[in-house]
Amino acid sequence: MSSQAVGANRPSPWILGSVQDLGLLILTPILLLIAAFGLRQFVESRTLQYGVIAFGSLGHNLPGMLRAYGDRALFHRFRVRFVVAPLAFAGASIAFALQGSSGLALIAYGWAIWHALMQAYGFARIYDARLGITSPYAARLDLALTLAWFLGGVVFSDARLFRIQSLVVELGGSPISHDGLLLVRNFVLVVLALVTAAYLWQQVASWRAGRPISWQKNLLHISSIAFWWYVQVSVADVLLGLVLFEVFHDVQYLTIVWVFNRKRVESGQEVGAFTRFLFRRSWSMIGLYLGLVLAYGGILPATSGLQSSPVWQLILLVFVQTSALLHYYYDGFLWKIRESSTQRALGIESRAGRGDGVVTWHGVKWLFLAVPTAGLLLLGVRPVSLEAAEALAASTPASAEAQHKLGLQRFAAGRSGDALPALERALSICPGDALVEQDLAMAQLAAGRDLLRAGRLAEAERLILAAGRSRAGLGQFEVEAARQCHQDGDRAAVIVHLQAAALLLPGEAPVHLDLALQLQAEGRLTEALRHARHGAALVPHDARAQALVRELGGGR
Repeated sequence: MSSQAVGANRPSPWILGSVQDLGLLILTPILLLIAAFGLRQFVESRTLQYGVIAFGSLGHNLPGMLRAYGDRALFHRFRVRFVVAPLAFAGASIAFALQGSSGLALIAYGWAIWHALMQAYGFARIYDARLGITSPYAARLDLALTLAWFLGGVVFSDARLFRIQSLVVELGGSPISHDGLLLVRNFVLVVLALVTAAYLWQQVASWRAGRPISWQKNLLHISSIAFWWYVQVSVADVLLGLVLFEVFHDVQYLTIVWVFNRKRVESGQEVGAFTRFLFRRSWSMIGLYLGLVLAYGGILPATSGLQSSPVWQLILLVFVQTSALLHYYYDGFLWKIRESSTQRALGIESRAGRGDGVVTWHGVKWLFLAVPTAGLLLLGVRPVSLEAAEALAASTPASAEAQHKLGLQRFAAGRSGDALPALERALSICPGDALVEQDLAMAQLAAGRDLLRAGRLAEAERLILAAGRSRAGLGQFEVEAARQCHQDGDRAAVIVHLQAAALLLPGEAPVHLDLALQLQAEGRLTEALRHARHGAALVPHDARAQALVRELGGGR
């Protein structure tokens, strides 16, 4: 959103009021951090992310849809866009999904970053407009400051760069080297310093000249940029970072949309009946407004039982992607100052808007989206090779996800021992990540079995016991694996699985006795006797166990 309104009688510098603005628009990150880190004591970040994506990220798309399709005059002006856009985005989503390509995800990710920074820029311009600051130079500096710091936060985030580069690799590209990335970051530092210096110089010059300065805007710049950098660079848990900024973004968005529509209703502007009913000065209407947002977002959890079906997975993926892309697209022009109803709601002299034509500049802009989209679709999709995973991890070594994916690739290639350093590194970056802990345990177990085969029993025991401490049920898992190998006639594998099971289940007599029998058949009598004695000691009244010990020479 953007505004360059000049109030005739210098309105309040606040949008809602000092307390409301500070709590809902400016200092919201402080409240979010308190709430999030309190919740993390009880809720895993993946659960938080799912809830925020459903009820926040998806839900907050609804207000734009209500305005696009609930305002008759607006729909009439932009009817071509409102009809073509859903069809185009849904069609692209279906095409990429059927191909299994991540191309549309790459476009959506970039658009989401642009959307977030433009919202921060829009609020900055609104605060300036409250004081009558409409200088194009001031607006350009606000845009430059927001653009530089938001994109800079992504460039300095290994976690986010890994996400972007992994999508590029799937499309056939190559990740940038770590040295190359350092050069890019040094360049970005110079740009940040120059842009920030220019902005501060303009603010100081305005203050010295006696021109008004929006301290609300400056505080908003500080809170938005600082919070963005915190979640991008400092929060190693990508999911938690997404949750934190998404909630901040949603609270700001839902607040300004409510204020905007309420002013339209109260000023007597021509709006639809539903808009006039919903956006009234009433706590019950605020509750209904938020309820509708939550209901729209609740489509995902409400259909969770259907998501095992491939058809429903495709339907929901297309729905979510189309909704997000429409949200980014509609917000690019629905709330612009050039839109006449926006001007009237902000108290600015209205200028007639232009309807859609056959050939418009807006239509030309579609080419900038359609051409790369088609190109990415033609590129197809390529599996990320082990070599690519190694390059990605080297490029972004501080990304837990990069290290995790590298560990999984090495594990899948049968290099369990080599997988351990990467998985351990991932866990050190994001301590307590349940998925990484689980995968690390499986790699430790597999590496332990390799060491058992090599006769390195002490090292094997350390790894296998570490795996058992991280993940319950591995002992029974090994017993079932031994049974399968027995059916396949692979006695060597049976012995290894039973050896691992014996370490994990030291109190299970059948495991030790079965292992003794297998070792006996292989002629490994000393080891067989040791396990037979251990098993027999656990069931002292079992005659067959005692007989096995005697048979192996352990009894008199």
